[in-house]
Amino acid sequence: MDSGISITAEKLIDITARVASKIKVEDREIEKIVGISSFSIAKKSVERVSFWLSESRNSLLYCKLCNKGPFTKRGLYLHLIRLHRNEIKTMLEEELKNEIKAII
Repeated sequence: MDSGISITAEKLIDITARVASKIKVEDREIEKIVGISSFSIAKKSVERVSFWLSESRNSLLYCKLCNKGPFTKRGLYLHLIRLHRNEIKTMLEEELKNEIKAII
């Protein structure tokens, strides 16, 4: 059975891939997924994980996980959710756990 952290991480994969791809994400989209009480934890986790997913070189996007690229914003987003979905979920789970531990 999945834990609450695992379920939350699964729901945040799409948002994280969009942030990593430099596609605009509204705060209310995150809030809609996790609720207002967990919003700050989820936002911090998404930002930290997305930092490790992509990099910009000469205004072109590259995947940090497999060093492929260059990609357009949409191309990187599709690459991340199709090829690295499980890695993103694992990274999100770890970040969410760390954020929760910091509060407790």
